[in-house]
Amino acid sequence: MPENNLSSKAYKILEELIVTLKLEPGKTYSEKELMIISDISRTPLREALLKLSNESLINIIPRRGIEISDINMTDQLAILETRRVLDSLLISRATKYSTSFEKNKILEFKEHMHEAVKNKDVEEYLRNDKLLDQTIFDTARNEYAANATAPLHIRSRRFWYYFKGVDDLEASANVHMDLIDAIIQSDEKKAIDLSNKIINNLVEVVKKYINL
Repeated sequence: MPENNLSSKAYKILEELIVTLKLEPGKTYSEKELMIISDISRTPLREALLKLSNESLINIIPRRGIEISDINMTDQLAILETRRVLDSLLISRATKYSTSFEKNKILEFKEHMHEAVKNKDVEEYLRNDKLLDQTIFDTARNEYAANATAPLHIRSRRFWYYFKGVDDLEASANVHMDLIDAIIQSDEKKAIDLSNKIINNLVEVVKKYINL
């Protein structure tokens, strides 16, 4: 497998470990520990860590190790405020410019999400949520907005997993499936409203903890 593919695979593995809290927020790990936990060899691990560091998902501390970004309520609120703007732009473009082939690809995620809910499989749901996001971003054809919002989605998935998780699985999936329908039907207003509903669900958690 080419090195860039190994690095991409390493990034996906580490991202999922961060989102599902297997790499604990705020904890510092050695490179060796991460190699054991992730089953990734040194070179692709380092390349993936560099990308995660550039996205502020980890902090590489010389001679100490790799610190996983903590969950900070003030930061999370700023993340969600930024996501709201970028996601509205991307979803607006997806409803306008997606082709029939692309809409069919987006539609497939309804079945995947339904299956994850039926099995109460939160991690599989999150994998499909990530892939749905990527598909919508590709359809929107604005790589600058997509690249800016992708790391914010990672932090948001981790936040949802920590504070909501299985208790919110069905409700969250239903909103996402409604969003899929709105994009398929090219209903821009409804799609943006549903995107905002997804973000508002997380904003309410933040407000509860910082008494806003």
